[in-house]
Amino acid sequence: MSEPRDWISTFKAEPRRSGLFLDFDGTLSAIAPTPAEAVLHPRAAEILPDLARRYPFCVMSGRRAASVASLVGLAHVHYVGLHGMEWMEDEPHIDPEVLPYLPTLDRAREELKDSLTKLPGVFLENKLASISLHLRQVPEMEEQALQLAESLADNLGLKLERGRMTLELRPPVDVNKGTVLIRLAAGWRLKRGLYAGDDLTDVAGFRGLRYLMKEGGFDGIAIAVLSPETPIELEAVADMTVDGPDGLLDLLSQL
Repeated sequence: MSEPRDWISTFKAEPRRSGLFLDFDGTLSAIAPTPAEAVLHPRAAEILPDLARRYPFCVMSGRRAASVASLVGLAHVHYVGLHGMEWMEDEPHIDPEVLPYLPTLDRAREELKDSLTKLPGVFLENKLASISLHLRQVPEMEEQALQLAESLADNLGLKLERGRMTLELRPPVDVNKGTVLIRLAAGWRLKRGLYAGDDLTDVAGFRGLRYLMKEGGFDGIAIAVLSPETPIELEAVADMTVDGPDGLLDLLSQL
């Protein structure tokens, strides 16, 4: 783990102006063979309740908001799903910018169902406002799945994003973990924030911190949660690194 700096004491001194923004899979949970098998890290279940009572707290995920809320299971936490396109209040809410693209996503889903018969082992996850193709069981299919997803994205005007053993088709809207972080930081009147994640989509969260810091009056700490699959792009733009979910929880326990 990179050496923590004095930002920990600053967070603790003014907790209501210090926000915590955490990814879920690979950050608060070990990577599982399939999304359905993921569980909250046992140490996170012990540490997070106190943090959620003390700090403005948001868990951001590529999962549906209701799914990540169920997995974390805490009140006093703001849950954001689909990399920013959905959030959880009393019920899930889809970003209005996404709604016009839902019929296009339905068409993409139907075309993928037919095409994936030729790619056995590639798992399609329907998230309503996005579609994920999971390759963890068949990494040798990645190139074929990528060609299929790229072609479909081009034909239908969708955006393709790559993650750890995943490909995701989503609407071409400027909504991501970073834009949501900026919005929440303003609404919560934060002076500082911590973002921790393990995948390419978390680079957007880091960029959100950088934007607020550039605007002035805000301090941010971007933490890359490392594993053998960590994208070099994420580690390159992080302020510090930790070794897996256990390393992050060691750090969070100091708050």
